[in-house]
Amino acid sequence: MRSLLLIIALVAAGCRTYPTESTVTSASTTSELDVVVSFLADHYDYCMKSNTPLVVEDTFSIAMLHMSDESHEKLTRSLLSQASDEVPADLIRDFCDKNAKPHKVWPELRERRPVILLSKADLETLFSAGHDQKPDAWDRFYTKYPKSPGVITLSRVGFNRRRGMAMVYVGSQSHWLAGGGHIRILHKQVEKWVVVPGIIGPMWVS
Repeated sequence: MRSLLLIIALVAAGCRTYPTESTVTSASTTSELDVVVSFLADHYDYCMKSNTPLVVEDTFSIAMLHMSDESHEKLTRSLLSQASDEVPADLIRDFCDKNAKPHKVWPELRERRPVILLSKADLETLFSAGHDQKPDAWDRFYTKYPKSPGVITLSRVGFNRRRGMAMVYVGSQSHWLAGGGHIRILHKQVEKWVVVPGIIGPMWVS
């Protein structure tokens, strides 16, 4: 009888459903997703109003902030040296920790905003035509994605301990020499995330 009960218990354990990785990830990134959606709606409101899809790299990255070959640890120290009441150290650390390694952009973003996620391979194929070719890479890009503001790169979102402040990097490139990227701060006001004036840390412009 005891053996039979043991077999039943083992079978039941084997049949038990556990949260999938995607479910866990989805639940843990809801707040980050809320921030990204709010930022895109604010920064690209003209696209949102016209329902123009945003073209976004499918991997979170702050690589362009390392253009001077600055290590992640050096960038973290640099940002922490700028910590203040407006941009506290715990917010900076959470941002840097989350962006120490690349992560895929959450597919759920496409359910919240009109977004097209492109992989590195997609972009390399699309931009294989050089400056001197006609049509060149950007001609091909805008033929495929008319009215697009270009290619957007996002980072993971950092939060302060009280979860009332957020920190996110956004970069965009709209032509060969037309682009830029910087870190922005958002504050939570009631149930909405609002971008506040000013930026922190390095930025790039082309």
